[in-house]
Amino acid sequence: MSSKVKVKFRDYDIYKLAICGPGKVGKTSICKRLTDNIFIQKYNPTVGAEFHTYSFKTSKGKAVALFYDMAGQKRFGVVRKLLYRGTCAAAIIFDVSNKESFNECADWIRELREQSIDLDITIVGNKTDSVREVERVDAERICRKLGCNYLETSALTGEGIGLLVKSLVESAISYSKKKFSGR
Repeated sequence: MSSKVKVKFRDYDIYKLAICGPGKVGKTSICKRLTDNIFIQKYNPTVGAEFHTYSFKTSKGKAVALFYDMAGQKRFGVVRKLLYRGTCAAAIIFDVSNKESFNECADWIRELREQSIDLDITIVGNKTDSVREVERVDAERICRKLGCNYLETSALTGEGIGLLVKSLVESAISYSKKKFSGR
C-alpha cells in the first residue's frame, strides 16, 4: 500500500472575465444579478475591483467564470491595468439613460486593447428599464464600427443577463482555445 496521496489542485477550467465601464452604470448590479440572482437598490461604489464567480458545465466538465468587476473611476486605472492580465473576454457596461456613459466606451475599449489586442469585447447597454438617451440601433451601429459585440440588459429586472453570461463565456472559451492552440 502506497503512502502517497494524489492531490489534484484544479479539476475544472477557469475563465477570467472583465466587467468594466464608467461609474454608476450598474456593473456590480449586473454581477450580483448573474451570480446571486439578486438586485441591490443601494449603490455602493466599487473600490478597486470586486470578484464574482459563476459555475457552469462545458463538454469537458466543470468550469468557473471569474467576473472581475472593475471600479469605473479614473483613479483606479492603475489597479485595472494590473488585473487585466489573463482576461479571456470583457464587457464594457454603459447606462442607456446616460449618453455620456456611452460616449466613454471608446476610452474603455482603448484601455482594454492596450492590454490584449485579440480580446472579444462586448458593449452592454444596461438599465433598459429606464428612459433612454441611447437608442439600441445607434449603439449597435457604433459597436459594429468598433468591432465589438452589443447586448442590452436590465440588472433590475434580470432581462438579458442570461444572454450576457452565455455570450461572455462562449467568447472566453473561444479565446482560450485560440490562445492555447497557438493561433
